[in-house]
Amino acid sequence: MPEWSLSYTYSATSRSALLAYLLPLPYTAGRLHMTSPHDSASAEHFPSSASGIGISGRGISDEQYRLIVQSIKDYAVFMLDPEGRIASWNEGARLIKGYTAPEIIGRSFEIFYPEEAVADGFPKRELKEAARVGHFEDEGWRIRKDGSRFWANVVITAVRDRDGKLVGFAKVTRDLTARREAEEQARQLAAQQAANAEAARRNAELRRLNVQLESALAVAERSTRVRDDVLAVVAHDLRNPVHTVLGAAGVVEVIPSGEAHDRHVQMIQRAARRMERLISDLLDVASIESGTLSMRKAPVDLTALVSEVLELLEAQARERKIEIHREIEHDVPVVMGDHDRLLQVLSNLIGNAIKLTAEGGNVRLRLTRSGDEVVVSVVDTGIGISPDDLPHVFERFWRARDAKAKGVGLGLSIASGIVEAHGGRIWAESQLGVGTTMTFALPVPPAPR
Repeated sequence: MPEWSLSYTYSATSRSALLAYLLPLPYTAGRLHMTSPHDSASAEHFPSSASGIGISGRGISDEQYRLIVQSIKDYAVFMLDPEGRIASWNEGARLIKGYTAPEIIGRSFEIFYPEEAVADGFPKRELKEAARVGHFEDEGWRIRKDGSRFWANVVITAVRDRDGKLVGFAKVTRDLTARREAEEQARQLAAQQAANAEAARRNAELRRLNVQLESALAVAERSTRVRDDVLAVVAHDLRNPVHTVLGAAGVVEVIPSGEAHDRHVQMIQRAARRMERLISDLLDVASIESGTLSMRKAPVDLTALVSEVLELLEAQARERKIEIHREIEHDVPVVMGDHDRLLQVLSNLIGNAIKLTAEGGNVRLRLTRSGDEVVVSVVDTGIGISPDDLPHVFERFWRARDAKAKGVGLGLSIASGIVEAHGGRIWAESQLGVGTTMTFALPVPPAPR
């Protein structure tokens, strides 16, 4: 009798499929029968090219084969008859399913399936498909003896004799519950991580929207304050010049030409100019707030600009007997700016200093270079500003509680906006009873290369 051995070449076939393939060896008179690889029937029954199985060499006895199958503990390996009744049982089957061989042999393999699967006819379809194509593989829930479920990989292979008659099925089952639980935990972890990431994204989006909402609310509140302030100005500060115009116009209508007539005409002109200035200031504030302040920049000689402003305010200073002293460095560089806007700033600062300085006092104007800036300071000897009020002097519509000068409180706010629009900075220093220093600095343009 020739000797045989089995050899296996790994392919895509699973381990369970390999075991199922090894089981359906042909039986003769209840004994494992193996034929020569040169025998045509044997070659048909064991198509080595299809599964990577080859047979050669030395034969094995039925007892050796039984011991091989019985020693497998990681897999439930057993035979079914053509009707699906269990015909053999190994140690792996006992460990996985919980039944001993005497308890289970002869019973239908449907006992391993959930009731819903049996009711649906799934076990029978497995056998039918295995008989039709040679094998069937599936993963799903199976039932142990104690009623607990486990996730199984199942391979069923049809077993036929030499004549091709179906004599049963080889069934190999592997418990994959631990793997499935690990996969499920990994899936849940991935889902939780994805949910956490989505929650973090939504929280970030909510924070961003909250910041935008707070910003919009702040803008709305600021706009409301501006509206209220403008309404207050229109209601109060425009009322006086309007009344002046109406009253003077009424007088002009009834009196003949002459000195009194001309005086009332002048009153109308002054009131109109005051209203024009107020309207212009309101428009400037609105432009600064919206970032649309018109600027026509060109080289500006601040030394010449100081002389121009002092000439404009000379009559006002002389009327109050205020002496204005200049302290101007030589060769102060020009700056890039809007001449009229800078004239507006300097006129406001010097005009305020003249108003707030007692008659007979003095105002000093300093123009120097400090590093990359040209610095302009206006120093008065007025009553000064209290420490509580000082941080607010550049706020729109601000006026000190004990302010003696009249006005709506827009001048310094506009001056600040104009200086900042030139890339400069402005600040105030003051001491009660001593005076106030208003300073602004403008950048020196880089030297041409």
